Amino acid sequence: MVLIGTVAAGGCGFGPGESEPGEASLRVTRDFGSELMVEASLTDPTESDSVTRFLDENAEIETSYGGNFVDSIDGVAGSTVQGGGEDWFFFVNGYYSEIGAGETRVHAGDRVWWDYRDWQQAYRVPAVVGSFPEPFLHGESGGPAPTVTLECVGAAGQGDPCDTVVGALEGAGVDAERRDLDEPEVDGDSLRILVGEWSDLRADPAASQLEDDPSTSGVYATVAACGTGGEDDYRLDVLGADAKPRLELSDAGFVAALRHREDPPTWVVAGTTPEAVGRAAALVGEETLQDRYAVAAGPSGEPIPMPAPDEVAVADEGASTCA
Repeated sequence: MVLIGTVAAGGCGFGPGESEPGEASLRVTRDFGSELMVEASLTDPTESDSVTRFLDENAEIETSYGGNFVDSIDGVAGSTVQGGGEDWFFFVNGYYSEIGAGETRVHAGDRVWWDYRDWQQAYRVPAVVGSFPEPFLHGESGGPAPTVTLECVGAAGQGDPCDTVVGALEGAGVDAERRDLDEPEVDGDSLRILVGEWSDLRADPAASQLEDDPSTSGVYATVAACGTGGEDDYRLDVLGADAKPRLELSDAGFVAALRHREDPPTWVVAGTTPEAVGRAAALVGEETLQDRYAVAAGPSGEPIPMPAPDEVAVADEGASTCA
């Protein structure tokens, strides 16, 4: 499901126009990225290549509202019209699209991701990590090259976690300005990556949304105080698509993308303990993050998708909970 613009523009009826050298990619999944349905690429996209056209060239689709609203992909139809709670949504470079698919132009370098999911707990998910290394290479589709700031907060700036993230970014061709800080610095002009313990990051206005529910944060996890330890003791509740806890971890690392108002996305690479920050940093990479809304890791270090499937409640061997 996408917001419908006022002008119907499915990308048909116009000449190809000028092309941009480069390649765009398309991925179509279902159930929060758990099943890949379509994978394709587009070389040298032109001015007439919309997200709808790109999809139509690689899948059987049904649309409405002039191509802006995608009703069905390869026989999987949205159920909203019949009163259901599942539908199609798309992201470009990790950004939720605020305009219709027929009006969204595909640019060279774009990563277009369609996902069929339950939306009842979080209709709008503003940003996701599943298109890494986007948005750090190209930013919002068609916009200027992004400024990327890596904020290494507290002890994270003195050890391996930030170095690990720097290595992952450099390996993906991302140029980021590193800042070693005592506390996060709000910067509404750059894409930020915050690395540190949750106790050091939680005052940040974007990161702090993780202490609320998915309808606010867009992330199927919540961070809460353990209650039995000191004031800096926190746990991560990994939620399912129904926003109910699947796993409770007091020693958890996690990677999530959030947006504060209209600011660019802020990525949070955090841990509830110093050791967990290192596990979170190790998650930053295309192979681990692809097609995921957000990812966590318990003591075993194995990636846990968020939202989590039902069986994850017994999956992370050695997971610890708050006493």
